[in-house]
Amino acid sequence: MLKACYYCGRIHDDKIPCRNKQEAEEKRLAYKNGHRGRSKAADSFRNTNRWRQKRNEIFHRDRCLCLCCLAELEGTETKYNTEALEVHHIVPLREDIEKKDDNENLITVCKLHHEMCEEGDIGRDIQRCLARWSEQGIIDMKEQLIKENLMV
Repeated sequence: MLKACYYCGRIHDDKIPCRNKQEAEEKRLAYKNGHRGRSKAADSFRNTNRWRQKRNEIFHRDRCLCLCCLAELEGTETKYNTEALEVHHIVPLREDIEKKDDNENLITVCKLHHEMCEEGDIGRDIQRCLARWSEQGIIDMKEQLIKENLMV
């Protein structure tokens, strides 16, 4: 039977699989089975009060600022960015669940820098330095990166 396809907008036999529908189902399945490679243990941890408290502790430690913006890394539009902040695990939970609430494995970043950290565009060594310096109360992150030859 011919039907208008919700996925591609064309009219075709409903027994013939639509390529757009297959792609949408694959994406939905990938998301359901672990968004960005997340494990069930990681997802269940993110839904606990313990994680919410740790996340708030990290936001407070980092003065509710994106540390990457504070260091003026690539993509920075505003040095003192307080918009769309997230707490990022430097070593992902899927690699080492034991570091899930280690302060030196957590940094506050904006959405843009979070994606860059996840993609590896901002190296873990730089992320670790930012977390360590924030723990020590160092505010001038850019100067520290230059001192340690991590940034030109």
